Amino acid sequence: MTHPPHDKPLGASLGWELLGTTRPYESHWHNLRRDEVRLPSGEEIVYTYQEHAGFVTVLPITADGQVVMIRSYRYTVDDWCWELPAGGLGDKPGASLEEVARQELKEETGAECREMRQIGWFYSMNGTSTARCTFFLAHGVQLNGPPQLEATELSEVHLVPLQQALQMARDGRITDADSALVLLRCEPILAGVGRRIEVVPYDPAWPALYRAEAASLAALLGDELVAIHHIGSTSVPGLAAKPIVDILPVVREIQRVDARNDLLLAAGYVPKGENGIPGRRYFSKDGGGLRRVHVHAFAASHPEVARHLNFAAYLGAHPDAAAAYAELKRELAQRFPNDTASYTDAKSAFIRAIDEKARREA
Repeated sequence: MTHPPHDKPLGASLGWELLGTTRPYESHWHNLRRDEVRLPSGEEIVYTYQEHAGFVTVLPITADGQVVMIRSYRYTVDDWCWELPAGGLGDKPGASLEEVARQELKEETGAECREMRQIGWFYSMNGTSTARCTFFLAHGVQLNGPPQLEATELSEVHLVPLQQALQMARDGRITDADSALVLLRCEPILAGVGRRIEVVPYDPAWPALYRAEAASLAALLGDELVAIHHIGSTSVPGLAAKPIVDILPVVREIQRVDARNDLLLAAGYVPKGENGIPGRRYFSKDGGGLRRVHVHAFAASHPEVARHLNFAAYLGAHPDAAAAYAELKRELAQRFPNDTASYTDAKSAFIRAIDEKARREA
């Protein structure tokens, strides 16, 4: 019996006293942990659970909006299960979460991707295990070869249309809880998959739409709001753009925005968390079946605030750069009419160049 420092600080603050720990079984995959605990009432109990290194789950999306799924035989439950590619961290010491996610995607499906984006995490079985699932959204996925399966793995790779996969998560056909939850957690982010990209001439109505949405957001964010800005292409007079107004609220504490998610959702702003940018809170709003607004909330100290403002100011002050950006967007919209991720990725080099010029000029 060991007597470790209390590794449950919250439990200790609540009066749960850890008396000792043993591990009857240990492996790189998981340990069986047996704790002797004295409860606040004075009663002494034994709490047995699994210590787990954690795992990753990947939601792979092809350019035409299909999900790469697996139908696997699981010996533990003696059943076939619809799943997303996933794998444990215990046998991959030193590898980053993204490296493991890419490796599992290739091994289980034979696929590779253009972009692997970490979205979030959750506890998988918090009553009996410390297992934590970190999940990723993979864009631009291509099946490049056969899976590389282990002896105990028996599975089939299927391409499932996104809306069908989401419905399978809702109606119970996906019985693997982690896969179902990842699909549902990513659903708001995937709302635009397959939506046609359209770059249109500058619309003088965009500033009015911004003012109306800014007033709505100011009321919803209340005292948390420090400032609010119209950013992106629709904020630059005369610049062709996708007809989606980008708004940047600057807030006092970014974490406190989360407490207002229900209010924002009721007003039509769908919360999507950081959505790939640490420190951001991202929301989308649709109207008439079309995407109308993107909201990018940051704390005042975040470098993205100055970057966005400098970018728009530079384009407004340099018509040649704005014209080049408009032409690039029109060309990319024709090349990637239904692939938002590829459209965005192809603009990145131009945007970085403008960011650097804008930073020097500012």
